[in-house]
Amino acid sequence: MSLDERTCRLYYRMVYVLAVLSCCFSLIVGMLMLANVFTVRMSLPLDMPEIEQLRTALKDNPSDEMLKNKIRDMDLASRRFYFASLTSLGTGSLLLLGGLVFAVISLKTLSVMRMKMPNPKEYVMRPEDLAAAASARWVIGGLSVVLLTASIVTGILWQRNESDVIEISDVHKVMVEGQGTKEKVVVSIQPLGPPPLRADFLTNWPAFRGPTGCGTSSYTNTPISWDGKSGKGIIWKVKVPLPGLSSPVIWGKRVFLTGANEKKREVYCFDSANGTLLWTMAVDSAPGNTNKVPQVNQDTGYAAPTSVTDGRIVYSIFANGDISAFDFCAQKMWLADLGLPGNKYGFSASPVLHNGKILIQFDYGGEDGRTSQLIALDAGSGKKVWSASRPVTESWPSPILIDTGKGFQLVTMANEFVVSHDPDSGKELWRVKCGGSDVAPSPIFAGGLVIATETSDLIYAIKPDGAGDVTKTHVAWKSEDGVSDVASPVSNGDLVFFAHSGGTITCLDVKTGKIVWDKSFDGEFYASPGLAGNLIYQVSRSGEVFIFKADRQYAAIGKASLGEPSDCSPAFVDGKIFMRGATNLFCIGTN
Repeated sequence: MSLDERTCRLYYRMVYVLAVLSCCFSLIVGMLMLANVFTVRMSLPLDMPEIEQLRTALKDNPSDEMLKNKIRDMDLASRRFYFASLTSLGTGSLLLLGGLVFAVISLKTLSVMRMKMPNPKEYVMRPEDLAAAASARWVIGGLSVVLLTASIVTGILWQRNESDVIEISDVHKVMVEGQGTKEKVVVSIQPLGPPPLRADFLTNWPAFRGPTGCGTSSYTNTPISWDGKSGKGIIWKVKVPLPGLSSPVIWGKRVFLTGANEKKREVYCFDSANGTLLWTMAVDSAPGNTNKVPQVNQDTGYAAPTSVTDGRIVYSIFANGDISAFDFCAQKMWLADLGLPGNKYGFSASPVLHNGKILIQFDYGGEDGRTSQLIALDAGSGKKVWSASRPVTESWPSPILIDTGKGFQLVTMANEFVVSHDPDSGKELWRVKCGGSDVAPSPIFAGGLVIATETSDLIYAIKPDGAGDVTKTHVAWKSEDGVSDVASPVSNGDLVFFAHSGGTITCLDVKTGKIVWDKSFDGEFYASPGLAGNLIYQVSRSGEVFIFKADRQYAAIGKASLGEPSDCSPAFVDGKIFMRGATNLFCIGTN
């Protein structure tokens, strides 16, 4: 074989490999472009129902600056993605064109060279021919590696643009369908901004039993007649995906609720205007804690604590000790694991928000040597700020934050003590020795007194200006009349009302503790009563709601019905009541 013939064969092999690689490269680029075209068509920035939903909500509340920022963030993110995708399409078109041109040239060259190639069977390979063939293979292999590497790099760069599609699309899916919970999703490009004013808390229902934790609302235009079965007086009702005994919290146009079973824990956000489930976020345990399932009683369940919100973030805690923080557009802020609570009935204490901290009463049975704790987490990061040991066993009340005029106090209850702490440091301020058992009702602050009902013991009215053990010095009065076992009391500042699970409601004088009246009802009461204006709403376990005046003479206003059982406390906002039944969330009022 002559030198020209050997060179011709080498070139032929090289062109053949280049033709194959250029065709594969063009095919890969073409497939990526098709996927990108489909994604761009699905995410036009001017045709996004998610943003339209937020804009519709803004029409109802045009002064909501947070909502405006979220619309700007999502619009900017979607536009950036859209135009970046268009740029990628332009780049891809050039790459595809180059690959096709290279493939056509290579194939044409092959056809010309094939016509001139001699038949290799007519020649015997000599040693120098074998060496030339080996050199050709090395050259072809090197070119193959270069082209393959270029294809892989192109695919990676393309996938980097596609990752933006995943993040933005998942956020949209979360907001509209209530699904998709990828932790890497980030839409907001602006800080949350300053916290709301104190007045904002008073006009919303941000925590268990409202802005003060005592079940009272300043609104007087709440409805007094409805029927869940016929739909009369029901603005909307919507099924809650998972069960729970947590009560709804409301801020602006958003209603938050939790649900859980032994396998899943979820936080829900509903539109308060129409009941649309805007998003669902799963609260996953930390790695290694997949079997962290608590023992709970059916009267407590896996989602008994009520969430708390500051108007920007909603914080939720569950029976297994997991606590989560999500912003109003379903962005995960943080997740903390407090450990599995040692509680024979199940954990039920709702968190309290104060001065940038989430305060949690984490009482423990103590079977394995652990002690009860009061825990403060940083609201922005979930990191522990401080913790304080509590000289009590397991209990089920929620703490309340009270303003004494000389500073805030966090008042807690348990079987053995009523204890007040400094919410900024956890330092114990005062305590009262009690003798209750299986204590569940939460305390309230009324008429300048802490009212604490200790199950199987007494009702204690405590002056909160003491220090140390004030059992003998600061108990204004005690009463054995009306001691409740599950429901927390409610007061208008002059009278205090206690609901017993057996169906009895007792009215006492706040200043003296003397009984004013006592009445039996046809029902059982687990839910805590709520006070709106001068009306008390008491939900029975069957879903019947008894409405009467907060007065020294019992005066019935009426009776309404959810049409399904309920053990949850009502939440009041302007002209509406939100209640959770065994299956549904109800918005009660007039359209």
